[in-house]
Amino acid sequence: MRKIRIKKLTRFQRRVFLIVGICVFLTIGFTLGRYVYHKVLDFYFRTQNFYFESDKLTADGAYYSLDYWNGVDPYQIVVNVNSFKNSELKSNSDIEYEVSLNCSDTIICSSTKEKGTIYHDSNTDYFIVTLTPNQAFKDGDSVVAEIIATSTSPYQKKLSAQFKLVVGTYGLSHEITDHENDVYLEVKITNTLLTYTVKEAFGSYQVGAQLSISEYNALSDEDKKKCVSASITLEFDPNVVYINNNSTTFLQAYQIKTEKLNGYDYVNQFTFDMEASSSSVVKFYKKDASKDYSSNGDSDGVVKVHYDY
Repeated sequence: MRKIRIKKLTRFQRRVFLIVGICVFLTIGFTLGRYVYHKVLDFYFRTQNFYFESDKLTADGAYYSLDYWNGVDPYQIVVNVNSFKNSELKSNSDIEYEVSLNCSDTIICSSTKEKGTIYHDSNTDYFIVTLTPNQAFKDGDSVVAEIIATSTSPYQKKLSAQFKLVVGTYGLSHEITDHENDVYLEVKITNTLLTYTVKEAFGSYQVGAQLSISEYNALSDEDKKKCVSASITLEFDPNVVYINNNSTTFLQAYQIKTEKLNGYDYVNQFTFDMEASSSSVVKFYKKDASKDYSSNGDSDGVVKVHYDY
């Protein structure tokens, strides 16, 4: 029987393998450490009845790709911040926060607020970030804007998100992002419409009238409720995927439909409204994590998306 000769590694090769191994270990360790740090910090904040959340920004840094910017008009991002975990868990003190922006050189970024306060009697606040192009763009060009909101009192917590705007077709679009063995999938919906439609007459505005973003922002909170840029209806089979009932999007939902499964009511359809020039990510938990339900939105996926605007 022939002996198998094993070639010894040179000193240089051993060093290379050692360095690569250390780099991999440090990368995994840093990522895991950051995850654990955020979880421990959130637990501590909950024990102090402190909540600082947002519909778009997250502690880990959310990422949005908006593929249908026209590249000419200013793009506005409405960022809602709040001081509650759900309808029952809310902060009982005012929360002060600061806003900072990091943007591509090809756009000018501005915010309606550099500092803000979430008052304990409302538990909500918002600011608007405007991205204004300062050069001509062509289809396929893109810009990136990072929005950071940091609470300063009574505790410090940083929320952030990056928005990548890609010049392209105008309208509404969606995609489903998923991978095998992921616990949940994400339905990402992009609304690049720059208008609101009046659904209930008020003042001099009749039903069906179109308002620009600036006209809409000048309305009272009561009149804003009578306008919508886009209504999104999500339809799905709860035997396959199910919604987190405490998610920010679902807490704002209406026209909720359910069906009976094993004697319990499960949501199978709901509708929510989107702001003009905005995006939304809705998470669905999967019954079978081994499945990959990815879809580019060109055809019906495991979650059917219907637009109304």
